[in-house]
Amino acid sequence: MEAGGRDVDLTTDAPGVTLHLGGWEVRLRGPERITRAAAAVLSEVTLPEPDLPPLDIDISPTGQARGILGHSEAWILDLPRRGGLAFLVGQVVGTATSVLRRLLFVHAAVIEMDGRGYVVVGAPGAGKTSIAAALVRDGAGYLSDEVALFDPAAGMLHPFALPLAVKPWTAKAAGRMPAARQVAAEAGVRYLLPVRRSAGPVPLDSVILLDALEQAADPVEVPRAEALLTLSQHPSSFRYRPRLEEAFRGFVRLIRTARCVRVGSAHPAEAAAIIRARLPHSAGGL
Repeated sequence: MEAGGRDVDLTTDAPGVTLHLGGWEVRLRGPERITRAAAAVLSEVTLPEPDLPPLDIDISPTGQARGILGHSEAWILDLPRRGGLAFLVGQVVGTATSVLRRLLFVHAAVIEMDGRGYVVVGAPGAGKTSIAAALVRDGAGYLSDEVALFDPAAGMLHPFALPLAVKPWTAKAAGRMPAARQVAAEAGVRYLLPVRRSAGPVPLDSVILLDALEQAADPVEVPRAEALLTLSQHPSSFRYRPRLEEAFRGFVRLIRTARCVRVGSAHPAEAAAIIRARLPHSAGGL
C-alpha cells in the first residue's frame, strides 16, 4: 500500500491541459479556472486498458462544454455557474466507463484492508463517502470514491482514484477526514485526495450493500442473487446494452467467490467501525 505509486503525465500547453490516464488521453481546453480544477481532480485516475479513444473537451467562455470522443461528438453540457466542476467531472467519469472494453464497473466506493478489496454500494446519501473516509482514516487503503473497476477474469479491483468529494455533512458523518491533499474546492465541496492509497490492483473480498434506513449492526450475509440484482440497479456496466450479456457473466463470476453482506448505514462512522472490526477477520464466512 503506497501513497500514489505512479507518475502522472500532466502536460500543459496553453490554453489547454492534456491528461494521460493510463491508456486514456483527455484533453481539456477552455477557461483556465475550469480546466485546471478539472485536471487536478482527474489527474490520479487510471484506465488500465490500451488504445482507448481520446476525449477532447472544449469549454466556451459562457460555460458550454463539448466532448469529442475519438472523432465523434459525445455530449454537450451547459455548466452551471455554481457546481460546474462536479457536473464536468461527472460527465468525464461517465465517458470513462463507456469506453471500457474488458473491465467492468459499478458506482461504488472501494477500499483495501489487509491486502483485499471491499466494494461499498449504496444509494445517494447512503454514506459511501463517509464510510470510505472513516476507513481510510483508520488505516485502509483508498481505491475510489466513485467507481469500482473490476477485472472479472482475474477477480481483481483496480484503483480509480478520484478524490473524495466531501460536503459539510459528509465530514460530519465520517467524524474526521483522513490525511489528504485538497486538490480543488467548489460550491461547498472539497476534493480531498487521501495520502494512503492502494497503488495496484487487489483481489475482491466483499461486496457491502448499505442500508441507510438501518442502524449499524453486524454485517448480514445476503444471497448472491440479491447482491447481483442490487448491483444491476446502480450505474454499472449493465447500463450499456452491447455489454449486457458480458456484464452479467462477469459480475456473476466476480460475486461467486465474494462475500455479499448488508450493513446498516444510518450512522456512517459506526458502520465503518463495524466493517473494520468484522470483515477483514472473518474469511470463510461471518
